Amino acid sequence: MAAKKVLYATIRGRGEPIVLLHGFLSSSHYFKPLVQRLEKTHQVITLDLLGFGKSPKPHISYTFEDHIEAIHRTLVYYKIKTPFTLIGHSMGALIALRYATLHPDQIVRLQLFNAPMFTDVNQMIKTHKSSGTHYQSLLYSRLREGYWSALKLVPHNATSRRPPINFADTVRVSRHAREGSYKNIIASGEFFSDLRKTAVETLIVVGKYDRIVYQENLQRRSLPSNVTLLMAESGHHTLVKTVDDAEHMIRQYLAN
Repeated sequence: MAAKKVLYATIRGRGEPIVLLHGFLSSSHYFKPLVQRLEKTHQVITLDLLGFGKSPKPHISYTFEDHIEAIHRTLVYYKIKTPFTLIGHSMGALIALRYATLHPDQIVRLQLFNAPMFTDVNQMIKTHKSSGTHYQSLLYSRLREGYWSALKLVPHNATSRRPPINFADTVRVSRHAREGSYKNIIASGEFFSDLRKTAVETLIVVGKYDRIVYQENLQRRSLPSNVTLLMAESGHHTLVKTVDDAEHMIRQYLAN
């Protein structure tokens, strides 16, 4: 990694530590409503992933190894007590799962919300291209750099009052982080192979109204005995759109 700097982090509350990893085109601000609940009983650590939010944005490939090295370095720097609970949303769930396979002794439990559970890159591309013109324009079009440049010219609210899902975080992502993370993390199709590699107690939460391909891929596989699967009455943003239910799920499995 070019720049051996720590990630942007916030640490709130006291108690057993919970580390939160956000998803694609997002930042740790995504977790604000959830943090306000969890910090009452736990130490809650949120990170801006490498290349996202306020974290360093080196010109690198943004592989699993790049992200995990940066996360590990940051947690060591802040002397976060281990083992901790690791919670990831969307792309952050993929990174959290890989982290658990590499550092199982650091994690007491793993919670994966709305993970993009594709089996290979072709399935992902087919799904995204059928999802709407925004994915085709921003991620696949030959003119995508022009679209991103135009988006950055649009005024947006970058203050603390911005909502958890917001335009400011989307345009703040560097091109290298955006394209590298999309190619090397989301398109890897390694969710199920990683799931078989970890013995950490794992909760998977799937949104009932998220992409149906995730449920179909789960139904075709038997899950390891250390994995619990829950269905949420939500789409892709369980931790924001149904935060009360999400908190209940998190706390229920924190107690186990």
